[in-house]
Amino acid sequence: MHRIDGPGAVNNLFSEGDPSVPQMATVVTAPWLNDVQENLTRAIEAAGITPVKGDYDQLRRAILHLSGSGEIGEARLWPSETLPASGDWMECDGSSLLIVDYPTLHGVLGDAFGAAPPGYFKLPDFRGRAPRGWDHGAGVDPDAALRAGGDHVGSTQEDAIKKHNHPLGGAVGTAAGGTGVVDVQAWDNSPYNYYSKDFQVTSDKNGASALANVPAASETRMKNIALMFIIRWR
Repeated sequence: MHRIDGPGAVNNLFSEGDPSVPQMATVVTAPWLNDVQENLTRAIEAAGITPVKGDYDQLRRAILHLSGSGEIGEARLWPSETLPASGDWMECDGSSLLIVDYPTLHGVLGDAFGAAPPGYFKLPDFRGRAPRGWDHGAGVDPDAALRAGGDHVGSTQEDAIKKHNHPLGGAVGTAAGGTGVVDVQAWDNSPYNYYSKDFQVTSDKNGASALANVPAASETRMKNIALMFIIRWR
């Protein structure tokens, strides 16, 4: 790249010319134009974008890409209910989009996130869901094959609790010195209480219950904070 240096340039700047001086108007030379063209197109190509005549947004996208602003199809967490002002991002809300309007994004997502009408594809829907790394044969997800969509990116699982048990046991003494039978139907019937946690129970008469502070809810979950998942479309 170089500053304009053709005939009529003044201190490597353009001039409209002034016949009273006289000062000729700057001549835009082929070497200068070629230099500008190649610097711009090579920056665009370095971002993996093929230069297309009439597309006036390619340089801006290339700058964003090369500056680390993200690939098309990249999903991020966003700490606001309003999308970024750049207009390059959409919420991951499961919307159906026309393939002809978003060909590059469709090239990344394909049909991985659900069936859509002919000519459309779906955005991922991360609302209310936590992401999980694709098992990809690692064996970390024991139910990978049972996921909706199989063991693939874009598949989903519903909430579940790992299979487990709560054994009931112990010997209950009787007046005769024998062994009594544990009556699991009689709650709080004696000093001998055998039970699995009932979320409606917070204490019993025989002592302070360690279960009193167990929170109850409609799902099993970790402590969390709500953020918006967004995806770059251009």
